[in-house]
Amino acid sequence: MHRLVGQYDSPFLRRVAVTMQYYGIPYERDVLSVFRNADQVAEINPLIKVPVLILPNGEKIFDSQMILDYLDEEAGPEKALTPGKGAERRAVLRAVTIGWGLAEKSVALSIDKNLHANAPSLQWRHRVRHQIKLCLDWLENEASPDGPWFFGEKLTQADITAAAAMGHVRFRHERELDWDKHPRLKRIFDATMALDCFQAVPLIEG
Repeated sequence: MHRLVGQYDSPFLRRVAVTMQYYGIPYERDVLSVFRNADQVAEINPLIKVPVLILPNGEKIFDSQMILDYLDEEAGPEKALTPGKGAERRAVLRAVTIGWGLAEKSVALSIDKNLHANAPSLQWRHRVRHQIKLCLDWLENEASPDGPWFFGEKLTQADITAAAAMGHVRFRHERELDWDKHPRLKRIFDATMALDCFQAVPLIEG
């Protein structure tokens, strides 16, 4: 069976876990923190990062985007959340990249708050908050006005990744997320949170 290393509070791991749930790919978990269990994670991934997906044959895939690519292959082209080629694929990956960037900036802001609470760089925090705003604004402007999903009637990886990122922003930096200014994103977020695959992967465990 596949083994997924990391915690669900990582938006990168969460989008992988949600995708596996959606595809019906079973997995076991190694619930390790990159901070509390850094030595154990380092034995699995020299970057000390999650997620890591360990395949049944022992092969390891380190990066969440690489893991999603593998999962799309396993699911097959008819079910894959990212189209296989052409303009449609590029459009989904473009939105995924911004959603992924939103997650990166949200995590970066959390780390900065935790590690530099007594000596923060206000210039750095302002920059990261501005990047979060730009990502949210871009996603809002590019999302379908009708929905329910980012590209209209079809659920894609753009929805999964954006929702995982927004979940992290809402949990860690709630004031950075103004639903009144992002009604399309609120629609997408609510729709994704209602999916069985998201409900099976709670942000807060235990």
